Amino acid sequence: MATCPRCGAFACARCLRQGPEGAICVTCHEREPLGQLPWDRREELGTLKAFWRTCYGLLMQPTNTLRGINPDAPVGSSMKFVFLSAIAGFLTTGIVYTAIIGIILGMVPEANAGVDDPQAMKLWMTVGMAAWTVLMPFVSTGMTLVNAGLDHLILRMGGVERGFSVTMRAHALSQAPYIVGVIPFVAVYAAPFWAVGLRAFTYRSLHRTSWGTALAGALLAPVLSCCLCGGFYGALMFAAFNNGLGAQG
Repeated sequence: MATCPRCGAFACARCLRQGPEGAICVTCHEREPLGQLPWDRREELGTLKAFWRTCYGLLMQPTNTLRGINPDAPVGSSMKFVFLSAIAGFLTTGIVYTAIIGIILGMVPEANAGVDDPQAMKLWMTVGMAAWTVLMPFVSTGMTLVNAGLDHLILRMGGVERGFSVTMRAHALSQAPYIVGVIPFVAVYAAPFWAVGLRAFTYRSLHRTSWGTALAGALLAPVLSCCLCGGFYGALMFAAFNNGLGAQG
């Protein structure tokens, strides 16, 4: 009648039992209860403590952390995890960048600024960097939702049957490496690559799919995006180069 969402075994109607993640086979029903992520125990642990414990577990022991957990969760819960990850990843770096820019601009003599109102220019540059610091977590969270949707389309083409909320949960959990962003500059440059690798693992674990499908879901959209962006910039540079040659001719 169906496959067990916990172990993947085929089961008839008599062998299905209702569990926290839906109808599961009788064997899984008799096993130990479904495990919980610290993130799913926010009311008990507190949001920040649950977030830290989940990130630590995913970074240090991803197999044990994901073993037996509910693969599904409300999209809102996953988005909250993404938002906290983005704050951890960008806030410290943004504050340091803002301070550095403010100090550098303060050391530039007004006579050398080359603008009519150097004070206003310095103020707006500092304010712009501060605005980036505040808005980046919101932008990153929105982009994550879009990227999870693209990944889900690829995973569906690879044969996965579970819904978007499972993909969103897996994608959100893969953002755990951004917690290293409490150290300035680290997350901005290192965490994206770490997160992609962890994403393949979370897709495979929560969707119970093959490594090939999980890797395609985690890598295909970012690779295509890089190729499209690289091609676009390459076309712009080629057009500018041709225009420059035409002007010289």
